[in-house]
Amino acid sequence: MINFLPIFSDLNEEYDKLLKNLKPADWNKITVCKGWDVRAIAVYLLDTNIRRLSIGRDGHSFLKNKQFSTYQELVAFLNELNAEWILAMKRVSNEIIIELSGIYQKQLLIYFNELDPFDMALFPVRWAGKEHSENWFDIAKEYSERWLHQQQIRFAINDQTLLQPQYYSPYLEVAMQTLPFTYLKVKAPINTTIKVEIIGEAGGVWIIKKDKSFWNFTQEQVENPDALIYIDQQIAWLLFSKGIDPLEAAQYYQIHGDVGLASHVLKMITVMA
Repeated sequence: MINFLPIFSDLNEEYDKLLKNLKPADWNKITVCKGWDVRAIAVYLLDTNIRRLSIGRDGHSFLKNKQFSTYQELVAFLNELNAEWILAMKRVSNEIIIELSGIYQKQLLIYFNELDPFDMALFPVRWAGKEHSENWFDIAKEYSERWLHQQQIRFAINDQTLLQPQYYSPYLEVAMQTLPFTYLKVKAPINTTIKVEIIGEAGGVWIIKKDKSFWNFTQEQVENPDALIYIDQQIAWLLFSKGIDPLEAAQYYQIHGDVGLASHVLKMITVMA
């Protein structure tokens, strides 16, 4: 288990400062999140705080037992919710968005601190292939999503703050949890190993190994993996969030060994998309 609550508070403080320091023109800058400018992302993050508190803390449900037969159906529904919220918030000033964001992200963190980390979370981490998740992993996922969207804003205004190891390393640790799920349907002989190394101060090494039925992380020292991929940390978060096409990022990664096997890492998605 990884406790993300202490660093979550620091991430929130950085976000408060970011919003307060945005220039009027910055709010309209286009981001790598397709179709969204800086303001749309800020509005979306506010919604996630309010929605999560409403459902989790207050027991308010607007879904009315809504069922989704496929993952794509769920994603389409969430996209529709986001579009509705962003449209409605056009009538709200940037100043009020800043004020509400500060209030509700603090309240959300208080709520997270009250949860038993090992109880079952309200929502599973779908992009990691989980049907059920414990609260600690759900909170880690919430950190990773808020890091990502804050980084998308910062990337649009050329701000490198969140690439510091104290913020970026936790994001990468969560993001890489989807690696075994990414390879779920990839066939390979038992004991095949794949090594992923993110290069940079915030980076790390992750290795998965094929057993009889699944791919799982291994702590073994693997000197000669069947597939090895090095990814520059400057581009890793963009690859894992569909912020850049792998072909455009080719100069930022290197593959050794089985190219076809390693290339699945470049398709890894750590957001609901």
